[in-house]
Amino acid sequence: MILSGRAKVAGVIGWPVSHSRSPRLHGYWLDRYAIDGAYVPFGIPPERLGAVLRALPTLGIAGVNVTIPHKEAAAALVDTLDHAAERIGAINTIVVRDDGNLVGSNSDGFGFMACLYEGAPAWQPGNGPAAVIGAGGAARAVAAALLSA
Repeated sequence: MILSGRAKVAGVIGWPVSHSRSPRLHGYWLDRYAIDGAYVPFGIPPERLGAVLRALPTLGIAGVNVTIPHKEAAAALVDTLDHAAERIGAINTIVVRDDGNLVGSNSDGFGFMACLYEGAPAWQPGNGPAAVIGAGGAARAVAAALLSA
C-alpha cells in the first residue's frame, strides 16, 4: 500500500460494517495498481451519520460507499442526488466534490439488472410479475430498476 501526503482516502460507512468485504476488495486493486490511497471501513452509528457526513470534506475523504442501515438516511443528508438516487430515495455512494459538496448516487438497481440479464439472458420485462423480498435501500433500487425495465 502506498500512502503519501497526497493519498486519496475512501471507505464504506455502515452500522455495523465489519461484515463488508469492500475494504478487502478495493484494497486489492489499490495494491495491484500501486494507487496512492486507502479504502477503510467506518462503523457509524445512525445517530452520528449527519455529523460524519458533514466532516468528510474536512477530513479529506474522497468519498464513501453506503451500506446498511444508512442508504435512505444518507440520501436526505447529501447536497445533491443523481437521477436514480432521487427516484429511489436511497444512495450507495457519496462523492466529495472539490468544493466540499456531497453528491449521492445509486448503482444498486443497475447492478441488479446487469446480474439478472447475465444470469437469465432470456428474461424479458413483460414476462410477468416480479417479487422483491426486502425493504431497505437496495430493495427500493431493485424495485425502481424493475419498474424502469
